[in-house]
Amino acid sequence: MLARTASVRARPDGVEAVRHSGGMQIIEVSDLGVRSAVLRLTRRDTPLTFEIYPMVHIGEPAFYAAVTERLRRCDLVVAEGVGGTRMPDGSRRRTRGTVAASALTSSYRLPARFARAGLVLQNIPLATLGVPVSYPDMTDEQFSAGWREVPPWQRMLVTAGAPVAGLYQLAFGSRRALARELETTDEHWHDELMNIDSMDELMALLGEKRDRLLIAELDDIHRRRGHEPVTVAVVYGAAHVAPVVYGMRALHGYGLRGAGWLTVFDL
Repeated sequence: MLARTASVRARPDGVEAVRHSGGMQIIEVSDLGVRSAVLRLTRRDTPLTFEIYPMVHIGEPAFYAAVTERLRRCDLVVAEGVGGTRMPDGSRRRTRGTVAASALTSSYRLPARFARAGLVLQNIPLATLGVPVSYPDMTDEQFSAGWREVPPWQRMLVTAGAPVAGLYQLAFGSRRALARELETTDEHWHDELMNIDSMDELMALLGEKRDRLLIAELDDIHRRRGHEPVTVAVVYGAAHVAPVVYGMRALHGYGLRGAGWLTVFDL
């Protein structure tokens, strides 16, 4: 079975291991457990490497420990995290976040808080990695502005429904039930993003503002540091990975040159 060290794989590593008949596997769910692919993007003629870590909000402690260990060996970390205030130097001053953001995340915070089935909430100590961390995600102000554009009835439904979903998982959930919701591939992005060749065209296609902010940050890093032999880790939710992979391929020719697996949790 999959090892609890989160470093032993059930199948060989490599690019082919994350490809399947429908495209690219990002989060894999099998009878053995849930695994997250670690994707390495490189480009001819420039030494910079992007190392992408697709994240899920709940997993075994060993998974987050394995990701943390690898991040310490990188030169820069680009991390997910809605909320806070962007400072003049580009850094992010973290805050407690908006009420809406807190309600939206409660569906997974409640089960993790009670440590049901030996799982924990994502807990990577970004502030103490010893590596610079960039947060291109939405600030409190940006999130609140977008939230106000959502029709009131939908806001009420989501705000009330997320905690209820969390309580349901707490009462009746299991590892296997959680796993059914996690599988992620590039199925919806492959055809749409293959022929994009400009930033404007890419941004027009991406409806998710957080994807646009992330890709703009990676584009800027490539332009500023593409000539340096550095490794830039991207630590974002699995749903954001396919737009990054195809977006950076379309904009700058980055391709998937290496891949591995980390165990999120066993079944």
